[in-house]
Amino acid sequence: MAKKIDYYEALEVDRDCSQADIKTAYRRLARKYHPDVNPGDLESAQKFKDIKDAYDALMNPLTRDKYDQHGFAGLDPGFRTQEDSSFVVTDSQAEPIVSDDVFGAAGMDDIYNVSEVGGSADRGTTPEPGSDLRFDLDISFEDAAFGLDTEVDIPIFQECDMCFGTGAQPGSSTRKCHVCNGQGMVSVSEQTAQGSRLTRTTCSTCLGRGIILDYPCSQCDGSGQVQKYERILVKVPSGVDNGSCIRVHGKGAPGSKGGPTGDLYVVLHVREHEIFERHGSEILCETLIDFVQAVFGAEIQVPTLEGPAKMRIPPGTQTGTIFRLRGKGLVDPQKGRRGDQHVKVTVVTPTSLNERQKKLLMKYAMAVE
Repeated sequence: MAKKIDYYEALEVDRDCSQADIKTAYRRLARKYHPDVNPGDLESAQKFKDIKDAYDALMNPLTRDKYDQHGFAGLDPGFRTQEDSSFVVTDSQAEPIVSDDVFGAAGMDDIYNVSEVGGSADRGTTPEPGSDLRFDLDISFEDAAFGLDTEVDIPIFQECDMCFGTGAQPGSSTRKCHVCNGQGMVSVSEQTAQGSRLTRTTCSTCLGRGIILDYPCSQCDGSGQVQKYERILVKVPSGVDNGSCIRVHGKGAPGSKGGPTGDLYVVLHVREHEIFERHGSEILCETLIDFVQAVFGAEIQVPTLEGPAKMRIPPGTQTGTIFRLRGKGLVDPQKGRRGDQHVKVTVVTPTSLNERQKKLLMKYAMAVE
């Protein structure tokens, strides 16, 4: 088994470096050691794996903190600390994209994270729709580019099968709330500058249920709902971007008093690619060419989303020149067209020439003066 290399050493950065420093170092090294740039070079392939592992660990503040405190042991799946209690879903995909304003004027504050939602109190006897839920998924750049169908397990809230949603222990009785008279709401008089005003608010005695539970259900603690897990099929369409939302109808919190179930909104978090930068449906990458290739031209291989592709470098190419590979970008979800890939070339200046090479270059320099 290959010896693990310190992640900071692999990326050639200091331990107190910023996230931006890590990203810059990673992109620089990834372009240099990527297998598409060095086909068949096992040493470069291992180096690329080391820097990718380091990038994945250090760019996530949680895993970076664990690594800083506990080393490689902290990244072991079985390693746990007292702080490890969050609900995390990774490497999952999740039906067409919903626009950013899908949540309406209320905004994201009204969408609850699925790991935090519990049974909500009923309010009065009027049917109320269930809350919409939010579910965060981390996906790769390639999954975002080409789309993917997958099954994920999501926590859902269902009517308690012990008390059938009443919240009362089976066999026990309930009483109409004497404060709100079973309405779940009470009127409160407030004094204002214009005089007294009546407002309606949730009854604090029955918590909006309209009934008093002498013996709450032991399974749902009187909420009338229990959390379970359901495996559902979700679809990532081609071309989704970071922050895109996918609506899954009817998979939110259940309604009360016969109200409809809310929806589930899957929020996508697209990981950055080690080579490609995204600009809408266009992508950009960089590649290195040597002095001879720049002067005389050459046919080189460049990485694309589908794998290595041939690209012609014309004679006299200058560093910083950008070439276009049509149709090699991402699908535009709105227009259905695929964007282009742009390849920026950098001419590498030779640093270790032998005497014969130096003389030839000097002879060339004198000839063009």
